[in-house]
Amino acid sequence: MYKINKTDMQTIVNGASFLASGGGGGVASALDVIDNITHFSNEVSVVGVEELHSGDELLVICGVGAPDAPNLNFNYSAGFGLTGLQEMSGKTFSHVLPIEVGAMNSMIPLLACAQYNIPFVDGDGAGRSVPQMSMCTYALKGFPTQETLVVSETDVQFPLHPANARQMERDVRKVVSNELHNAGTVATWPISAQQLTAPAAFVPGSLSLARSLGVAMATQNPLEGVRAIIGNFYADNRIITRKGRVIAATNKVEDGFDVGTITVQDEAGMTVRLYFVNESLFATIDYHGQPSAFILGPDMICCMGVDGTPMTNSEICSRFESKQSIEICLLWVKALDTIRTPGMFFQYLTLLTQKFSSASWSGYTFIEDIPDLLD
Repeated sequence: MYKINKTDMQTIVNGASFLASGGGGGVASALDVIDNITHFSNEVSVVGVEELHSGDELLVICGVGAPDAPNLNFNYSAGFGLTGLQEMSGKTFSHVLPIEVGAMNSMIPLLACAQYNIPFVDGDGAGRSVPQMSMCTYALKGFPTQETLVVSETDVQFPLHPANARQMERDVRKVVSNELHNAGTVATWPISAQQLTAPAAFVPGSLSLARSLGVAMATQNPLEGVRAIIGNFYADNRIITRKGRVIAATNKVEDGFDVGTITVQDEAGMTVRLYFVNESLFATIDYHGQPSAFILGPDMICCMGVDGTPMTNSEICSRFESKQSIEICLLWVKALDTIRTPGMFFQYLTLLTQKFSSASWSGYTFIEDIPDLLD
């Protein structure tokens, strides 16, 4: 067990924004959440999965919605989610789990930990941020979802009883979109330590990884530092562009998601077009106007400013709208085998085709099949 303080959390937010594949919530909003966490406690305890005991009861707490939703605020709702799910399930939870690693959803569970003095488990359900709740290890393992609670900051509660994670995603998104102005807190997956420690049920160590990446992002050579660290966790990765300039960006809030595209060009003649639904789902890479490669989630398209500044899709679109010059690094990072399954590729493809009728990989080759294309 170790403890993290406000400075640690700020560093984690930066590193988590890189792992988030463009999503995971905005960095500025996450820093506001940190202020709310420290209102409850100056430190939060973190444990490794190996420190759990057989009798421990755990739950997932996360924020769901659009990073650009109006009046975005997370303070008391995580605690309401914890106590509300305890009432629904009859269990007393000893630890809190995140659904993903990302600026916001690495912080929101810490609100409940700080308020009720219980530990956060170092890791998450994907090793990245995910657009839908059904795209994580807890869903792939089929952990029970029948006790799920959506809750607002004023403790308006919406108990749900979905049969599985895909139904949970639909039910939660409907509540968040129609009742909570596109942002709410969810408490779900009440599971035991034994369930969590089953093979492929959890991605351990991602909070610690995010903190290490956040430190590297603040150095004089952020890209090299980040790549040296991430290679120990995700062995297969390549630099897409070391210095790309954002030349176009669009974004709209739709059904509780930020939905849009970002186009990046560099001096070597590369053009990268990102398609995102909160997270970047898909990217095409052209050289001198000719189709070259494509990337599809759950593989990651990681991003930061060339100077190491945290940079999610939400930040990029906001800066572009205000006519700022934006220069970024992009990396392809092969997802962990835990979530890199045919079914998961299909989920990403399905969401892509639902939101982007114009997206096409015709003429492009899967990036993994071009070993010498990128650095």
